[in-house]
Formats: sequence, structure tokens, C-alpha cells
Amino acid sequence: MPGFSAPGTSPGPRPVYPGPPNLGPGYARPAVPGYPPPSDPPAGHLGAWLNEHRNLPVQQQEQILRGDSSFRRLSPATQQRLVQQLHQVNQLTPEQQQRRLARNEILEHLSPQERMQVERSQRRWPTLPADRQVLMKNAFRDLREVPPDQRQTVLNSSRYQGVFSPEERGILGDFLRVEPYQGPR
Repeated sequence: MPGFSAPGTSPGPRPVYPGPPNLGPGYARPAVPGYPPPSDPPAGHLGAWLNEHRNLPVQQQEQILRGDSSFRRLSPATQQRLVQQLHQVNQLTPEQQQRRLARNEILEHLSPQERMQVERSQRRWPTLPADRQVLMKNAFRDLREVPPDQRQTVLNSSRYQGVFSPEERGILGDFLRVEPYQGPR
């Protein structure tokens, strides 16, 4: 995506899936409900790029992406990861796309330490027993309907303390930190 560099190389915006497109000066980017609005969005967001190219077949999107000079400056591993993400996003329903883009927008605004914590929880998740994962998935589905500012309070309630270990609640808390508010169904 234009304007992006590989992590750990030169300064600049990180390649992420942002929320709604950057409409330019004078247009405010809609906030993700329950989260503070982002400051001025960096140029070159993938969400804006996807919005601009959304009516094209994914193969044509990939061809345009690969032809972008900023994309070609990225490491081969980062290029491959972004192409894979492009294909994954194009396979999602519009609702799933918006949720994924919003989640990545939230993730982008975390501090490096908070991002590392979320990544640790993502690595820890597959090591949990399958029965615990099922319980945690159900709790996650319920908790994403809780406003973000109340999630930690609910997670620390006696109800959740009686079912989940501190480590499991920590993992759930990290996942919920980047989960967009979904409101009650």
C-alpha cells in the first residue's frame, strides 16, 4: 500500500487494515463505536486502498498492488503477507470485512507494549485445551456486545472469575481490547 514500509525499517505508517476510507482534508473519519476517534489517519491506509479498488476482481487488485512503488520497497515477506491479507479480506462478507478493518484500526492505535500483549495472547491461544477454547469463544461472543469501557469490569466479575483462570481472563481481555463494539443483537 502506498506510503508503507516494513516493520523495523524506515519510519512511517504501519501496513494495517484500517476502518473507513480517508476521504481527505475536511472530511472526518467515522469513529469506531465505543473507542476514542483516531487522530489524523496516516496516508496510504489499506482500507482507503481497498475502497478505491473494491469493484475490481481480486486478481486485478493484486496486480495493481504489486505495481505500486511503495509496495515493491517492502520486504518479500511483508509483500507476501499483505497479498495474503488482500485475498483473505476479499473472501469475507461485507460485515466481516468491516469488523476486521475496524479491529485492525483499533490495533493500530495501541501502544507497542499493548500490541505485544495482544500478540502474546494470540500465541498462547492455540496452546489452550480445546474445551477451554470453546468456553472462551462463547464468552468472547457475549463480551463483544458489552461496551468497551465496561468489558474489563465484567471480565473481573465473580461470574467470570469462577469460570476462567486469571490467564484465560487476560487472554480474553487482550482479544476484547481490539474487538469492535458489536452492541446487543
